[in-house]
Amino acid sequence: MADVPISGEYCTLTIEGVAIAATRTFTLNVDRATFGNFVARGTSKWRTNYVADQGWSIDFDGLVVVADTSPTVEQFDDHFTDLAAGTQLTIVFTLRTNTATSKTFIYTGEAYLTTLTAGAPQFGEATYSGTLLGTGALAQTTGTVS
Repeated sequence: MADVPISGEYCTLTIEGVAIAATRTFTLNVDRATFGNFVARGTSKWRTNYVADQGWSIDFDGLVVVADTSPTVEQFDDHFTDLAAGTQLTIVFTLRTNTATSKTFIYTGEAYLTTLTAGAPQFGEATYSGTLLGTGALAQTTGTVS
């Protein structure tokens, strides 16, 4: 089977098992803290760096959706409630294709919503963005499209 590129339209981000409404982009950030920048006297001029603990976050943005009372999607007001309450949330982020039996990468973890921004240009679409800051490990598993 040929390699199949992953299109963003088939990727998903869910919070507490509910998809985020009208999202346009997701960005998964995984990092590793560094310390060091040591250069031993009398040695080369190259620094030695060390890595420490890992961390992760997810940035997302989308359109503000109003008047949908369905519990099947997370909306701006739901995000505001989560942020204000400091609720720890279960996050599932998937990277997949639309091809049957293609590998799907599934990332699962716990996070807090730490940033929420809304914008409404006069003649444009009302949009919002947010950041989910991971707490603890981000688990990666694989599966297939059903």
